[in-house]
Amino acid sequence: MTASPQRADRGSIIDRLRGETFDLAIIGGGITGAWIARDAVLRGLSVALVEKGDFASGTSSRSARFVHGGLRYLRHRHVGLVREGLRERGLLLRLAPHLVRPFPFVLPVYEGDRTPRFLLRIGLTGYDLLAGTMGLGRHRSLSKQQLMKEVPALASTDLRGGFSFFDAITNDSRLTLSVMLSAIERGAAAANYVEAVSWEKTGGRVTAVNCRDSLAGDEFTVRARVVIGAAGPWTDDLRALGGGSAVLRPTKGIHIVVPRDRLHTDSIVTFFWEDRPLYAVPAGNYTYVGATDTDWSGDPDGATAAADDVSYTIDAVNANFETKLTAADVTATWAGVRPLIAEEGAPSPSDVARDYEIFDGPAGVYTICGGKLTSARSMAEDMLDRVIEKEVEAFATKPGRCRTRRAPLPGAVADFARYREQAASDLVQGWDLTATSAKHLVDTFGARHTRVLGHAARDAGLLAHVVGGSDELLAQVAYAASDEMAVTLEDVMRRRSDLMLFGPPGDVSAAASVATVLASSLGWDDTEKKRQIAAHDDAVSRMMSFARPVRETALRDS
Repeated sequence: MTASPQRADRGSIIDRLRGETFDLAIIGGGITGAWIARDAVLRGLSVALVEKGDFASGTSSRSARFVHGGLRYLRHRHVGLVREGLRERGLLLRLAPHLVRPFPFVLPVYEGDRTPRFLLRIGLTGYDLLAGTMGLGRHRSLSKQQLMKEVPALASTDLRGGFSFFDAITNDSRLTLSVMLSAIERGAAAANYVEAVSWEKTGGRVTAVNCRDSLAGDEFTVRARVVIGAAGPWTDDLRALGGGSAVLRPTKGIHIVVPRDRLHTDSIVTFFWEDRPLYAVPAGNYTYVGATDTDWSGDPDGATAAADDVSYTIDAVNANFETKLTAADVTATWAGVRPLIAEEGAPSPSDVARDYEIFDGPAGVYTICGGKLTSARSMAEDMLDRVIEKEVEAFATKPGRCRTRRAPLPGAVADFARYREQAASDLVQGWDLTATSAKHLVDTFGARHTRVLGHAARDAGLLAHVVGGSDELLAQVAYAASDEMAVTLEDVMRRRSDLMLFGPPGDVSAAASVATVLASSLGWDDTEKKRQIAAHDDAVSRMMSFARPVRETALRDS
């Protein structure tokens, strides 16, 4: 482990992957792989990590963005899972207060609901008790009048009242990125756009991973004493490299995004449709709604919000709120594949436990899958404790104990609420930022917002907004290229920022502005810049592909 932080320079990292032998080689750059990498380097192990796409480009950027115990899991008596989630929620609120924050939830109750009000009260009481000293306050019972005042958009017919409680919310892709960059700073050699294609054995034991750099187009070998698979919905593909059997029951979940003036709420609303819990979540000028839960058998890369997924979600909203959404109101979508462990006797995807499992084999290889965003840190701790117990003699250095429970993520500040107000005020006065842009910058980077502004100190033009109606600054784009290993336009538009999801709908100028800064930072010529914009446009088209059947029908009928 290095004494001083290392910079996230992809070229240097690729050189290290080619030339060094590591204690661990991790396959998968989602939230679980990132936490394993961070935990391992803090224990003193040398770590390599490869991710076939961008960091967090799979399930870890396609969740509901909740950091929670999972109230609904109590219904299935998964008490241990809920307790673990509530503990991890409390830890993350301390480890990354700029990325994970408490948020109010409301749970309306209607006449004829399958779960009666008294059972919900018992469940919420249990939720409060399981949180213990890491709780966010006790739930409250709300009358119909109180609930309608809280969320006027709710359908009022047969409404009996409800409950309010607190959980937490995050930006899943930026949380994953923060964990990954912290691991890199501590010495991990982690690279995006590097795919594991096979592995090599010595004496019957896996000792190397053959990889393909999809950007450079060449192949190389990463040598390691132990290999850990954290490939999420690609776990079965990874296990197949060693002749392992399939263990997953993948399910697809989608979210839709609509303007907030079409579905307004200041709290996260939990509601039910066909016995499936859904959530309406405020996000700036937008509200997103999800998630569906359907079995998925295709390539996880091909998961999109299909027309029937969108129609289902719109029907659910219209039945629970005083609004009449149509597909034309949807400005963005996202779809992800959950890597659930196959479970005998689970009739529907929603009945499958969100727990995780660790698999051993072939020799030198361990695989972890299942779980959820909230519990990824504890999953990593459990995985490494097991691997170290079995493999301690294989490592070049004797590893220490887990330190991730107490080591804050980059940018964390102890009293973040006070820091946020003061830092944002200073940015408004000292840098002439708008109040919303100043708070967005501090919320995104915490104390490291000063590093972002270092780019603007050298080029005042980078203080401009990416596009009107967004709080993103061009300086954030330059920082993404220099310090966050962004190498494509979509990396920035979709994962280093939320511009693809919550930016001005149909505004192509945002992509052009971001591409211009990236071209300068990454040395793109005009041909590459145009190629990146075209690739981004294709990604947006896939995201909005649900609308094609409607448009095609309209054209046939016209």
